[in-house]
Amino acid sequence: MAVLRPASTEEVSEAVKICAEHGVAIVPQGGNTNVCGMTLASRDAVILNLSRMNQIIEVDREGGTITVEAGATMQAVQEAATEAGLLFAPDWGARGSAQVGGAVATNGGGLNVIGYGTTREQVMGLEAVLADGRIWNGMRHHIKDNSGYDLKQLLIGSEGTLGIITRLVFRLHPAPSHRISMMAVLTSTDRLMDALALARQTAGDQLVAFELMNGLGVELALERYPDLKRPFETRADWYVLIQLAGGPTVTEAMEQIFSDGFEQEIFSDGVLANSIAQERNLWEIREQLIPIQYFDCPFAKWDVSVPVSRIMEYLHRARDIASDVDPELVCYAVGHVGDGNIHYNIFLQGRSEAEAERIIPELIRRIDDLIAEMGGSITAEHGVGTAYIERVRRLKSGVEYELMLKLRELFDPNGILNPGKLLPRKG
Repeated sequence: MAVLRPASTEEVSEAVKICAEHGVAIVPQGGNTNVCGMTLASRDAVILNLSRMNQIIEVDREGGTITVEAGATMQAVQEAATEAGLLFAPDWGARGSAQVGGAVATNGGGLNVIGYGTTREQVMGLEAVLADGRIWNGMRHHIKDNSGYDLKQLLIGSEGTLGIITRLVFRLHPAPSHRISMMAVLTSTDRLMDALALARQTAGDQLVAFELMNGLGVELALERYPDLKRPFETRADWYVLIQLAGGPTVTEAMEQIFSDGFEQEIFSDGVLANSIAQERNLWEIREQLIPIQYFDCPFAKWDVSVPVSRIMEYLHRARDIASDVDPELVCYAVGHVGDGNIHYNIFLQGRSEAEAERIIPELIRRIDDLIAEMGGSITAEHGVGTAYIERVRRLKSGVEYELMLKLRELFDPNGILNPGKLLPRKG
């Protein structure tokens, strides 16, 4: 195994040409924050690490775009946009190490999808090195182009299997002058959609985040991180975290959501952040709801998306499946209500590895089937990598899977780009 660290698109191109000539597999690597095994490499592969290609090339204030190299971190792009008085919308907890090339290669989601869309919707143009080393320049700065197939859309979410993304043009948004958050206790899980409808009707396009937080995770986060402050005394099974962003009217809109939520008995307790420190505290609690830091035992995981209106139905039915398999299993859910994406884990506390080998496959099969029945996806924003490859294959229709295989064959006939990720390794 070798690690290459190119400093330019031309160096990536030369490296790929050499690997293609000798039939050597290439694993593109960004910030290594993905949780699906997307950048795992075998001994017969070359790792192509893009961290040296981290330049912010241009911020176009008038055009509302930013041009960057693929190795720039999410945070660096956010900060460059902020300095220009604009907003780079994609955001998630690993912003300081996640790189934008990887974010686009996985079509990352994150916290702001309800307000701005996924990463896919922020990409106006990109450049990529193909499997034979040729450079495709799709660095468009314009929105409208009906001149044929939109090739960049094939590369977005392809996990490095169709080409290696080297440069990007992102859409920027007007930076909101005001931002405000609230955290509230749901009186009942049945009121989740009422809460979302209230926020949407009151705030409109000022609603940028609507998160579901489980009570167990909140308590574990507050216990593990003593600098976090408990927002209010009530302890509950489910909370919602809502954020509005826009002009001065966002404060009035949030106050309306807050008061109407209590009047309509949607919320039983809650808090409005009235300072930057309080706002940060609420979102730090949310970002620390990563369950793997709290459980040291075997587990099964899903990155679920279902129709928004069926989120709680999914959670209830998945819980019933888990209880049927083993009543002692711990179900843990947190996620983005506005776009129907829930991160779902089932932990096998107190169970041996042998028991886990029996229980986990049954859980995965039954809950994967539930998600398919509900018209959802088992991987909404993290990608497929190696973790979901066989599970995705089982749930895709024959026609869809055949088309995916044919695209892979067309772009990379020798199967050297990130083999064994997203689709089975050739041969």
